[in-house]
Amino acid sequence: MQKLKALYRFSGKDQIWFINGMASEKGENGFVFSDFSKKRSFCIQPEIHKVISKKEIETLFFSSNNTSDWKSTTKEDYDFGFSIIQNEIEHKHINKAILSRKCVKDKKVDAVKLFNDLSNNYKDSHIFLTETPGGDLWIGATPETLLENESGFFQTMSLAGTKSDELIEWTEKEYTEQKIVTNAIIAALFKFNITPEISDLETVKAGAVYHLRNQIKFQTIESPLKIAEFLHPTPAISGNPKNQAISTIKIAENHDREYYCGYGGIVKGDQVECLFVNLRCASISKNQICLFLGGGITKKSLLDKEWEECERKGHSLLRYL
Repeated sequence: MQKLKALYRFSGKDQIWFINGMASEKGENGFVFSDFSKKRSFCIQPEIHKVISKKEIETLFFSSNNTSDWKSTTKEDYDFGFSIIQNEIEHKHINKAILSRKCVKDKKVDAVKLFNDLSNNYKDSHIFLTETPGGDLWIGATPETLLENESGFFQTMSLAGTKSDELIEWTEKEYTEQKIVTNAIIAALFKFNITPEISDLETVKAGAVYHLRNQIKFQTIESPLKIAEFLHPTPAISGNPKNQAISTIKIAENHDREYYCGYGGIVKGDQVECLFVNLRCASISKNQICLFLGGGITKKSLLDKEWEECERKGHSLLRYL
């Protein structure tokens, strides 16, 4: 076991929290952080867990122990992955899968300053900075909630479709992608005998891009943490059908997603305060920062547009480096 620390601020909240304590693989209380494949999950069990001021944050020291030699995903590798996914769609094995890539910058990053910049500019995103057992830092400003407890009601969301400008009209491609995610989450909740309330479809801003979103609200006597773990990974970060999409992703991507498309947040026993999906995130070493960027590939996806969409998503963090 080792001592780790993290900073976080949930979407729409003003308070920034600091947590410091021993990390364990299985924790029942504290700040959990899970990778996409759920093989490197850890929990910081709090010795200190408090609201922290901006001035106090500036006195903190977050630094990686590791020197890295990370490489960006090449356009050729991305093209190959795109063709694999579209082939699976063409053969009706899947109807959607998320293709991700890495964008590496050779730069020494002030992680605390970046956290403050993200907190100040993305009020509707979950902001986090955490040390990891492997010695790197992970930081992000994610728009997606996995599960949140709001006065006894639980809320998740379907978030899909991307456009760069509010004035651009949504197309059938984005509406279809969004519907796939919404229907899959509802089907998953039905397995817990939950009939959720679905909000009207809305357009929301997330950093440098816009998405389609449905809020999904419900009550349950089941374990919220069990539900969250069943929902993850949602089709918004894996695809549909889920297992076939994940199998396709393993072939299409030539990198480990690590904590990208995992989840993080606060749990207490089997109760969930708030869990977010790790999107718009990056790993920080002593000498580099590695952004993980992705998008949903469907039958109507176009290769160059998907590549450009990833570029725009990267601006959420890159503009503050």
